[in-house]
Amino acid sequence: MAGKDPTDVTRRQFAGAIAATGLAASLAPRAIAQAFETDPPLAPGSMADLAGVRMGVETYCFHDVPRNGDPAIIPMLTQYMHDVGINECEIMSAHIEQTTGLGNGWWVTARQQPTYPQERAAARQWRIATPPAYYEAIRERFRASGISIYSYNLNVNETFTDEERDHAFIAGRALGAEVLVASCTISEIPRSAPFAEKHGMILSPHNHNNIYDPDQFATPEGFERAFAVSPNVKATLDIGHFAAGNNDPVDFIEKHHDRIAVLHIRDRKRDNGPHVPLGQGDARVRDVLRLVRDGKLPIRCYVELEYGSLRPPVDEVKRALEFCKSSLV
Repeated sequence: MAGKDPTDVTRRQFAGAIAATGLAASLAPRAIAQAFETDPPLAPGSMADLAGVRMGVETYCFHDVPRNGDPAIIPMLTQYMHDVGINECEIMSAHIEQTTGLGNGWWVTARQQPTYPQERAAARQWRIATPPAYYEAIRERFRASGISIYSYNLNVNETFTDEERDHAFIAGRALGAEVLVASCTISEIPRSAPFAEKHGMILSPHNHNNIYDPDQFATPEGFERAFAVSPNVKATLDIGHFAAGNNDPVDFIEKHHDRIAVLHIRDRKRDNGPHVPLGQGDARVRDVLRLVRDGKLPIRCYVELEYGSLRPPVDEVKRALEFCKSSLV
């Protein structure tokens, strides 16, 4: 007889785990909405539209924000976006899901943890069981602060069931997002693209720089293979990672601008070099921004930071946006 799947948990076990962590009450969408009614509406941000370039921020930038269920997350994110003058974002799943950091299953190191099977199963159950109203309440909280969610970052992969993939797009729609951004493999695209089509959303793979694995998004050819799967597949081109893999982001944008949903604006050195502040690497950040401006390309440009700094994340995002602004004058 086959052994029991170690990733299988019952709904009762899952509910018990949620209750034990004290998170059950926070699943009520009205409670979330009521908890965050104090922020003022956002005035038109000076950084939201730079010479016709639609700027935003990936919430991953704010490294000091707690993750996975902390009630302080949403008010911190909205305040930070007020502080930097941005009114549109890509929101990271870890900032709104009531799951552990191992629940996504993207990184190999996470899968090596002894608690991974149980935490991965709990995350799957949470995604499937959580109603759209939970995400709608978050969307309305952002809207009340004058901020819209354009893209939802959730890393679908081969550990997802089709039911879980379906609920990933249900969540994105409920958040008001048009795009589901995923750090995923090329082989994941045929599995997830049908759900993007079903829900009228864009599936937008995010590249990294592992040019030695043919299943990774690290070259122009990888994106082109994904584009051929469905018209609902468009790139989230991380120009820093692209440059680190010795690719030219300007050349790619010129050739495929109609298949790009979002640009992640960050900088890195070539040859798998380090993350660096904007303008100090090989991602041609100024040229990229000017290409979007001059071509009047309807591509979002979202700042994403991953280099170390002694300054607070809000200050570092401000510096990055000032660099973008100075590049477009």
